[in-house]
Amino acid sequence: MDPAVGILLAVNLVAGIGGAILLAGMLGRVHGAPGRRSRCFAILIAVYFVEGVALAMGMGIPVFSVGLAVVWGVVFARWLRRAAAPVRAILKAAVCLSLYTSLPALSFLVVPLLMWFAGWPILSAEAGQRFGIPGFLPWPVGTILGFYAVTCLGGALLKTTITTGEVGLLIRRG
Repeated sequence: MDPAVGILLAVNLVAGIGGAILLAGMLGRVHGAPGRRSRCFAILIAVYFVEGVALAMGMGIPVFSVGLAVVWGVVFARWLRRAAAPVRAILKAAVCLSLYTSLPALSFLVVPLLMWFAGWPILSAEAGQRFGIPGFLPWPVGTILGFYAVTCLGGALLKTTITTGEVGLLIRRG
């Protein structure tokens, strides 16, 4: 296995498990059942796994992951609607959940760092083309750092906006 793949897997394991530990308690409190922490943890790990599979299907670009934002919006809204918490707490939980689902995409921000450690010029368009980034992209996006920054951060921002907005709409309508 390539060392970069191993590092990316390790980053995702830490992010997935660590995020699930942090969020499980908060979701238990939002639902008014702090004792359901282990159930929330298991659900969050399953969500992270689905996100990881979607990211792998998109070959590291968060196309399917952003598509899942619509699905998560409906699922999270139905799940959080049953909570006896104020709308503000539900929306805060929705933002945290949508950020959690963005972690697999954000973990790819490790790639430019790894390439920099390997001696690649991460701000060079020529190095970006050698790496496999399309040559028609303009300079900042055509570099290794620029490409991963735009795809990872843009995907996370889009995903968070879609999921949270959808939860907000469905919670207020219901």
